[in-house]
Amino acid sequence: MGKYWSENAFDSQTRQRIENMTTGEYDETIRNRVREKAIKLTDISHFHGLPTWLACYIVYNRHSEAGSIVKWESPQDIVAYLHNFKQHSLRNPIVEQVITETLRTVKDIWEAYGDFSEIHIELGREMKNPADKRASMTKKISDNENTNLRIKALLMELNNDPNIENVRPYSPGQQELLKLYEEGVLNTETYLPEDIAKISKIDQPTQSQLIRYKLWLEQKYRSPYTGNIISLSKLFTPAYEIEHIIPQSRYFDDSLSNKVICESEVNKLKDRMLSYEFIQKHNGEIIKDGLKILLIDKYEELVKKDYRGNPTKMKKLLMEDIPDSFIERQMNDTRYISRMITGLLSSIVREDDEQEAISKNVIPCTGGITSILKRDWGLTDIWNRIIQSRFERLNKITQTSNFGEWKDNRFQIQMPLELYKGFNRKRIDHRHHAMDALIIACATRNHINYINNYYAHKKEEKQRYDLRRILRRIEEKEIERIENGQKIRKKIEVAKEFYKPWETFTQDAQEVLENVIVSFKSNLRVINKTINKYQVYEEEKKIIKSQSKGDNRSIRKPLHKETVFGKVSLRRQKTVRLSIALENWKAIIDKELKSKIRELIVDYGKYDAKIILKYFKDREYKFNGKDISKIEIYYFDTENAATRKNIDTTFNAKTIASITDTGIQKILQNHLDAKELKTDKKSEKRLR
Repeated sequence: MGKYWSENAFDSQTRQRIENMTTGEYDETIRNRVREKAIKLTDISHFHGLPTWLACYIVYNRHSEAGSIVKWESPQDIVAYLHNFKQHSLRNPIVEQVITETLRTVKDIWEAYGDFSEIHIELGREMKNPADKRASMTKKISDNENTNLRIKALLMELNNDPNIENVRPYSPGQQELLKLYEEGVLNTETYLPEDIAKISKIDQPTQSQLIRYKLWLEQKYRSPYTGNIISLSKLFTPAYEIEHIIPQSRYFDDSLSNKVICESEVNKLKDRMLSYEFIQKHNGEIIKDGLKILLIDKYEELVKKDYRGNPTKMKKLLMEDIPDSFIERQMNDTRYISRMITGLLSSIVREDDEQEAISKNVIPCTGGITSILKRDWGLTDIWNRIIQSRFERLNKITQTSNFGEWKDNRFQIQMPLELYKGFNRKRIDHRHHAMDALIIACATRNHINYINNYYAHKKEEKQRYDLRRILRRIEEKEIERIENGQKIRKKIEVAKEFYKPWETFTQDAQEVLENVIVSFKSNLRVINKTINKYQVYEEEKKIIKSQSKGDNRSIRKPLHKETVFGKVSLRRQKTVRLSIALENWKAIIDKELKSKIRELIVDYGKYDAKIILKYFKDREYKFNGKDISKIEIYYFDTENAATRKNIDTTFNAKTIASITDTGIQKILQNHLDAKELKTDKKSEKRLR
């Protein structure tokens, strides 16, 4: 950083500004805000390797280009901006759509309710990613969902095992614990048996697969700090805990890549240290219950071997300090789309003397903050009440209690494991957008500052106790502690839930959400204005002219979704008793039997089903050495309608049987049979 910096490269104006800053000499061109930012820079050498934002303040007196600092006085300024906005100027159609739709919505609100005092925003960062990255993220989400379902199924299986203690299948904490255990084992193994590799990717393994998987996982996870095997049978006991490699008090990272499983005593001893710091300090030390911390070289060897399949986690386990890039990435939450949206909306609420790119009256809010406030303000419970009727109705339809039951005067929603894939209780109702907007609107700058500060300094004395008392309910609690070898009792203040924006906030929110009407934007352009062209002779030359009179429209899209092509009759096969088959003997599939019946009709001079049945009964229902007491016949299923369907990997024998063209049916069935035969041969070879 700063490798191109040179004291001699400064222009005279910038050099003079820097000298005035370091000496404190009055300079009317340097704003007080800039002096505040550069107060610790007392020598010219301190101006080396500055962050971009601070360098901009020092050189340009502001954090952005002058051209980006504007103030919109009325909704018409937004209309003018949208009119001049060039499509594809951002080279990202998703971002362009988000920005233009946001501005149109803000314009409508401005016209309806008047001037804004503040604008609160919650922004996601995924939309700035290119298509391939978004596809990769979608696949990762799907894989994670499969893992979550598999873990739940495995916990149910472990709950039935008397040798495994303290299993609670629906506990989120135990689900995460088992997920870490599985991840650790899968990344450790250099070779996975084919059946295990298959089970580790599916969402709902069979009972036999779960038993096989459980036996394979057992005794394969090692504590990274002691090297001791963690038995699956003891995993859910208080002896083991989830441990953060980089402590949350130093850097908030709650991902699986920052978590391992270790002994509870080791976790307590590690406290706020990085993993590598902990090993360096307690190198080979024997702690409580005879646990021995690994030597540094043994620890490095274990990490490089057991976590080679997870380089991100391996890097964190060997990290001696937290790189600046981690901190910068965490602090810089408003990039690209976030920066552009906040900058544009700042134009609405910017005060006259503000020179910053982002106005102080625009308050960005992260998803993590809204989650905390949603829980403390009672909106999680409100949401469950709003969607409760759906699950009660499902119970009524299925005549079960699989979708929830009443416990402690509350209806506890649940979803059967086999239907859980893709389920998200928040996203089954579009009104969750209104709920999120309500939380964001009521979250103040104090809330955001306090929550961010709380996670950054959770175990330090730097917490904002002034804001804590304003924003949260404080409860006194008496504790016991040992000081100077003596047991003393002491009263401490414990911060509980956040205060609601007003006393009846939860009830008012429920009433509002229940009356929200969801609308959908229609982006299907059915008709377009057309320009009709015609040929005409002018000055003995044939030219093409455009029609200028009249209003012509052309239909560009279907007026309705695809429907069925028409009613069809499918010829199917079934096995019936001979007496029933003789009611329509021409539908019998066996050609030789049908030919024999035709001969009997000629011999008897007429068709009589009873006589023909007696003929075969006298011969014990034998024909050409075969039993014909039950035979196959054709029948026609007329209650069907044809529709178009793409051929894909979901086609099975049942789907193929519904195809109207019998020739295509045979081709696809032959392909399916050949594929299944190939799979069977592979399985047989593997068993040998």
